[in-house]
Amino acid sequence: MFTALLLAGVVVPARAADNSRTPISRERILAALDASGIHITPDQMEQLSSVTSAEPKPRLKVVSVEVLDGESDKVRLQCEQPNTCLPFYVLLHWGQPGDGQSALPGRQNARQDGRTTQSTLPPKDILVRSGKAAVLVFEGDFLRMTLPVMCLQNGGLGQQVRVLNKETKRTYMARVTGQGVVTSVISD
Repeated sequence: MFTALLLAGVVVPARAADNSRTPISRERILAALDASGIHITPDQMEQLSSVTSAEPKPRLKVVSVEVLDGESDKVRLQCEQPNTCLPFYVLLHWGQPGDGQSALPGRQNARQDGRTTQSTLPPKDILVRSGKAAVLVFEGDFLRMTLPVMCLQNGGLGQQVRVLNKETKRTYMARVTGQGVVTSVISD
């Protein structure tokens, strides 16, 4: 019986050593945000806790973006492989002119190419918002199809914005045509 207990004691520490976790780096989180169309500076992201992974360099994906107020968003991320890490949140602080953070680009100014521009739209004219659900309408001569998407940029009537289909992970450029509606015209 003593031999069995001794063997059990030897096996347990060996398994515990195999379950080592690796911290998920800030750079990896920023890269995942950038890949999903959220372009920010490192100073704009706040990690709410340290996060670890079963793999040294896990692939992360953005699951959702929740607008908290005019200056911050809460982003939920998780590892692409479900057993690699637990889902976690980070905060994005956009900063507004006049609040002491004017050097940081605003939410509507984060662009795919990494450049920033000043938005000329007042908040009431924004019809689709970054991180919010919208409907993508594909229109052609003999076709009309709708698809649920998540907006990756803010936009007003007539502006081109990037949207993401969460299921296929494809991004599309579409023109804002109404409140929560973007349209892509299919040509022959």
